Parts: sequence; structure tokens; C-alpha cells
Amino acid sequence: MKVEIRIDPALQEPEAVLYAPSVTPELEALAKRLGEGEEATLTVYSDRGATFLPLGEIVRLYAERQSVLVQTRAATYTVRQRLYELEERLAPHRFVRISNSEIVNARMILGMDFSRAGTIRMSLRGGIETYASRRYVSKIRRQFDV
Repeated sequence: MKVEIRIDPALQEPEAVLYAPSVTPELEALAKRLGEGEEATLTVYSDRGATFLPLGEIVRLYAERQSVLVQTRAATYTVRQRLYELEERLAPHRFVRISNSEIVNARMILGMDFSRAGTIRMSLRGGIETYASRRYVSKIRRQFDV
């Protein structure tokens, strides 16, 4: 892929134009990633009310007892969306589904332990450990090139 950066002092904010012979899933993902920015937030709820949580602070999202919870290193919150709705909204290069009931922030993964049984134990920031189900192992291996 050819990449070029041009500086134009007249612009108010960065602008990106992608030229391609056809639309591909990779191109769509790139366009979404560029347009998303790092300031994206998720509305979460606690006993103190609603909070706008930056996506970068999320360690994992998981379903438990008919609720969807968002865990950071400091606290756990609830959200009003379903896990599949959050998966569609979150950037696929940044968040990875590891089971039917859990999505983790790829940037919060410290290590992965591959067992002979076919599962993956993930060590996350904040001392959190979780397991990927066998169904998602091949997708995780592809995404992380392992």
C-alpha cells in the first residue's frame, strides 16, 4: 500500500482520502479506524449515575447475570447495550471477542497462555485473568498472528 502525507496549513483538522480499485473489508476497517479517533467514549452507569468512559480505559466487557458489565482497572460499570451491539460499535482492531459472553481490549492484554486443551488464558492489565472459549481460538490466533 502506498502512503503519502501532505501538509496543508489551511486545513482546520486532518483529512484523509483513500484511493482504491474497489472497496474491501480491510479498506472499510481502515476508514472506520481513521474516522474514529482516540476520543471515543462509552456511556456507563454506576451507583453515582452516568459517566462517559474513554474506550482506552476499558479492560473488558462481559455478560453476567442478565447484565453487561464494563471493567476498567479501577472500577466496574454497567451499560444498557447488549454485548453484540457493543461489538458492532467497537473497533475490531482494538477489541476482540473471546467468548459468547466477553470482549477484551486488545491493548490491555499482557500475555496469552495456550493450553493443550485448545483454550487460551489471557492475562490482562489490572491483574485480571480470563479465558477464551475454543470457538474463538482460531479468530484470536489470526488477529494476533500467533
